[in-house]
Amino acid sequence: MAALLLDAEEFSPLIRAPLGGGHDEKWLQALLFAHPGVIPIERIDPGAGSLVPICRELALPKDGASVFLDLLAVTAHGRLVLVECKLWRNPQARREVVAQVLEYAALLRRWSYADLTARLKASLKWSGANPLFSHVRRTVPDLDEVGFVEAVSRSLKSGDFDLVIAGDGIRADLEVLAGHLEGSNARLALVEIQLWTDGAGRTVVVPALPLRTEVLHQRVIVDGEGVPLRLEEPGDAVEAMEALADPERAASRDGNRAFWQCFIDGVRFDHPDQPVPRHGGNNWVKIPLPAPARWLTAYRTADEAGLFLPLDGDGGEALFERLAEAAAALRDESGLDLAFIRKQAEPFKGSMAVKRLLSDFASLEAQTAWFCNAANRLVNALRPRLSVEGA
Repeated sequence: MAALLLDAEEFSPLIRAPLGGGHDEKWLQALLFAHPGVIPIERIDPGAGSLVPICRELALPKDGASVFLDLLAVTAHGRLVLVECKLWRNPQARREVVAQVLEYAALLRRWSYADLTARLKASLKWSGANPLFSHVRRTVPDLDEVGFVEAVSRSLKSGDFDLVIAGDGIRADLEVLAGHLEGSNARLALVEIQLWTDGAGRTVVVPALPLRTEVLHQRVIVDGEGVPLRLEEPGDAVEAMEALADPERAASRDGNRAFWQCFIDGVRFDHPDQPVPRHGGNNWVKIPLPAPARWLTAYRTADEAGLFLPLDGDGGEALFERLAEAAAALRDESGLDLAFIRKQAEPFKGSMAVKRLLSDFASLEAQTAWFCNAANRLVNALRPRLSVEGA
């Protein structure tokens, strides 16, 4: 297939060809990776310069699993570009794709430049001290290493990304959803990929840009040098999208948030240094803990309620082993039937968890009371051990 770009006035001799068959999302992903010029980056992000593809199917760890970003790229000025490819035959994809790309941005925002480098070395078999810079310099020969590393680091810290949704037909409902997004420190662009064929069987690939947002501002806490220390989670943007696309699901989310707000308002911790919980995603909250742990997660599903301490990586594995050795004491101190779960060996993923069936509770108030009691007991049992670990 010859991938060509033509001006709009040259379209008349061509016939529009719908994507389908071999032209699926994987095909579109491969096309954009091989021909990044199809993405009109200068119209999305004026002054961005060259767009350099980095990798396809980047694994982004989240609690209990990983999600995969279709395409990661970077501009010559060090801004990361996240691309998600979607065909619109599936109506559910239209409702979820904006939330999906926002989730990917939120997960990537947790990484440092060193985290990104390590992941690329592992997945792409790259080597060297700074393989990302070396890769981009092949396209941008005059690239300054220090400036590039600082720019990518800023992009990660602040969540200052270009988010691109590329598909075969941007529907009006998706434009409405994107137009109502708030709470993301990123640019969002919808890129429609059109296929046209001529009488000789040649295929022409033409991008269109039906929507491009400006930077969508959010509340940011910064240090003395203006570097963001914490950004609000993109939950408000997801909720706005769902309210438009799926009112029933939005109502369920509102009910879940109200339940967890009652827990946040009602829980009382014996430990004087314990911060209050804060909302996470739909139907779960974070209970902050000191290093080397991060937080306890309190959650509800359709049929169970529980709390778990997520542990991953080398540090998480070491802590898991120490807590597992003290399992009997932890169960005795907390009065909870704690389970120690090894989910994955390499890289390590595990958790310490307790759960109950929702059918065990007579009311929402009983659920709230159990969460308050169990959270306080777990904090009391864990914090002294974490203080020793972090010392």
